[in-house]
Amino acid sequence: MTRLKWLWIAWAVLIIPLPAAYAIDLLLLAPSCPDCHEEQTKALPLVTPDAQGLVRIRASGMEFRARVDGFEENPGGEGVILLHGFAATSIMWEPLMERLVAEGFRVVAFDQRGYSPGANPSRVTPYSSGRLAADVIAVAAAVGFEQFHVVGHDFGGAIAWITADRFPQQVMSIASLSTPHPGALSEALETPAAQWADSSYVLFYQLPWLPELVLGFNGAAYLQNHNWQWLPPKEVEEYKRVFTGPGALRGPLNWYRAFEFNSHDPLNKITQPSLFIWGTEDDAFGRVSANKTANYVEGPYRQHSLKAGHKLMVEAPDQVADAVLSHLKSLPKLSEQWSAASVTSGQDDATPCDQSKPHCLNIIVAPNGKSVRIRNKCDERHTGAVRMSCTGWAPDAFVEFRFDLGPKGDMVQRSNGVSAGECYYRHRLCPSQTQ
Repeated sequence: MTRLKWLWIAWAVLIIPLPAAYAIDLLLLAPSCPDCHEEQTKALPLVTPDAQGLVRIRASGMEFRARVDGFEENPGGEGVILLHGFAATSIMWEPLMERLVAEGFRVVAFDQRGYSPGANPSRVTPYSSGRLAADVIAVAAAVGFEQFHVVGHDFGGAIAWITADRFPQQVMSIASLSTPHPGALSEALETPAAQWADSSYVLFYQLPWLPELVLGFNGAAYLQNHNWQWLPPKEVEEYKRVFTGPGALRGPLNWYRAFEFNSHDPLNKITQPSLFIWGTEDDAFGRVSANKTANYVEGPYRQHSLKAGHKLMVEAPDQVADAVLSHLKSLPKLSEQWSAASVTSGQDDATPCDQSKPHCLNIIVAPNGKSVRIRNKCDERHTGAVRMSCTGWAPDAFVEFRFDLGPKGDMVQRSNGVSAGECYYRHRLCPSQTQ
């Protein structure tokens, strides 16, 4: 009986402060106008064919707050949809939107499910990756995009990969900032030293109630001091308005509660032209998951590494914009060239390739396209080929690096060819062979 009594006392000491802190925050520290953001959003106009600036977009049976641009200036321009990450909104994309519109694109950056007041379910289930990807397609349809490019950062990058996988007919190309392919991340998480420390914060975000209290306490003081301290004042002002209302963080945190980080989802390889921009000093995604992303892309792929951290649009906005624009503008030439230089036959011994699940292989291509390093960390032999083509080459020009690596094998091959333009590659993996 004494032991039970002390258990109750310990429980009270640990638990009672939480509702007390919540009450103090709600009654004394909450902003004076907690509904301002919701009321301001309701007053926004619905999107029209020539809309510009902040609007509401009706999609998926909800209303999303969004920024749109380029529809009047570029009526025939290709569409680009931008997906933000955690503790951010569509405002993070304004510098890139300006560059994209100047180059002839029509652009939509919307506050995703959980971030828009009119699209904010309270339960966890509505935040599955499939529903979030379906929102992208619904928003695209609402603004008249039959096909479009998708660019995402952080969690928005994960949704970009998944949208490209599940809706290959609508998504023309993908660019992910910071976030590796979910399959590559899942594979990296299988090795504790590779990713666990960088992803440990996710375990906290998945707890019920406590993350909302800690991150939202005193006007989201934690986020202001740790996530937004280097952001432009205009951006911080919007985030304070969006994330300090009652329940404002529940939806964004439900993304983490619903997402299966140990799942190889999407299961298929990405077939569209793909650009992965990764900061070598990223404290959320390590080098292992970055390098393994190539194993999950079947179409033309390019990894662009920057000396930066996780917040690429803050730390290197011009470099990111240059890389994204170069990627989008080279696609017509790339599509023609890739079709001519695609690998369609088997190996010389007629062994079927592209049948085995990527595992333990790291394929790293130099940015200038002049070398490739292949590391086999598996316990089985792997064979295959890496074929590369650059947009400045003739349509039928390519370089192919073949490999036959035993367990724990490592190889580097170099080409004497001169790269020109943007270099993309794809690789073929053959079924593993036990030695």
